[in-house]
Formats: sequence, structure tokens, C-alpha cells
Amino acid sequence: MALIIFIDILGIGIAVWFLATRLKAKLSEVEERKAKRWKRDEFLAAEVASDEEE
Repeated sequence: MALIIFIDILGIGIAVWFLATRLKAKLSEVEERKAKRWKRDEFLAAEVASDEEE
């Protein structure tokens, strides 16, 4: 009985670890996309501002 409980707890621990690593990877990917989008938007805003000055 104790062995079954130990194996269940171990399995739940592995599942939580796996999901946490996948979540961290996804969050870092989303942050990277946001950074790229902000850089692109800043570039476009600067380009539009320079066009308005001319």
C-alpha cells in the first residue's frame, strides 16, 4: 500500500515538473514575441515620425 502511494506521489511530482517546464518555455516564447513586436512597432513609429518631419 505504501509503495502505491509513493509511486502515485512520484508520478504527480513528475507531471507537475513537466507541466511547469512547458509553461515556462511557453511564457519565454511569448515574451520573445512581444519584444520583437515592440521593436517592430517602435521602428515603424520612428519611420512615420521621420516621414512627417519631411
